[in-house]
Amino acid sequence: MKMIRKTALILLSLVLIALSFNPVQVQSKSDNAASFNDSVNVSFPGSITFNLDIDTERQIKDIRLHYIVERESFTDVTQEITVGFPMPIQPEMTVGWKWDMRTTGSLPSGTIIQYWWTVIDIENNLYRTETASVSFDDSGYNWKNITQNNITLYWYSGDDGFATDLMQTCQDTLLRLGEDTGAYLESPVRIYIYSSSYALREAIVFAKEWTGGVAYPSYGAIAIGISRSNMEWGRRALSHELAHLVTYQMTSNPYNSIPVWLNEGISMYAEGELEADYENYLKAAAVGGYLISVQSLCSPFSAYSDKSYLSYAESYSIVDFLIEKYGQQKIHQLLTVFKAGSTYDNALLEVYGYDLAGLNKQWQDYISAIYVS
Repeated sequence: MKMIRKTALILLSLVLIALSFNPVQVQSKSDNAASFNDSVNVSFPGSITFNLDIDTERQIKDIRLHYIVERESFTDVTQEITVGFPMPIQPEMTVGWKWDMRTTGSLPSGTIIQYWWTVIDIENNLYRTETASVSFDDSGYNWKNITQNNITLYWYSGDDGFATDLMQTCQDTLLRLGEDTGAYLESPVRIYIYSSSYALREAIVFAKEWTGGVAYPSYGAIAIGISRSNMEWGRRALSHELAHLVTYQMTSNPYNSIPVWLNEGISMYAEGELEADYENYLKAAAVGGYLISVQSLCSPFSAYSDKSYLSYAESYSIVDFLIEKYGQQKIHQLLTVFKAGSTYDNALLEVYGYDLAGLNKQWQDYISAIYVS
């Protein structure tokens, strides 16, 4: 009997402890004792400020902001920010949190952020605002847009013919990639055309001085600076960045990334024929016997311009070699195997029958036959 009473007391104690640590799920934006109103201020590209107006007679002990950034991801990641508030507690007060993009890096225009607030009072009542969303838009321009297939192109400088020209470049790029690699856009993408590289850099936090275009693969977005005066460059750069989005969608997986030579090689291939400057670097390296190995090109390229040019040129050449010798079906199969999370060597072995070392030998023999023999 004593054991039963002791057990009952222990269970009662555990229940009381649980109640003291678990807030009551009020799940309400307002009730008779408290009301909450949220607002957001977007300052593109630098920050987003979230505010919450609180009107309550209750003593507050915890305020948190929760948000989710919409992007392609294999897990739903909810960020939780504990927000400070003035003491002593005022019946009416406003709290806020500023997301400074300098601490996390830029988000592309059009990114959607879902958010909600939770507030806990000293009686452990939990108040939760309704989930809201804000679009992180570059509102500094009067954007126009056109849509074709899976691409929406935004621009503000230039006439409709300017935008139509660039959209045609995008469609031609997709056609070339589809015919030669079997790759295609699985999901819609957004492209923002700024009037110049300078205007683009103003829309990016900590942009490098040479930045002319940037792809945000997991956000399905591109931002690039193109004017009528640099259309030739703009078409190639647009094709390059668009191919990055296509390759990402075709190979993204939670286990592994693809080798850099394949990622950059497909984008270089999407531009069209290799430009003369790049081919000169490639020819000189082949003749001089200092080609960079395929194994080395799996990693990020050198920051030194000469090695960087050669790395991009070689990447184009490797992809061109695989397409020319083995055809579209094989390279499409390679992308599919990478999407399953395969390692570099295993993917090549499964599709082509040799590993990175074997590819390096096959490709260098191919290049030597063109430039050395």
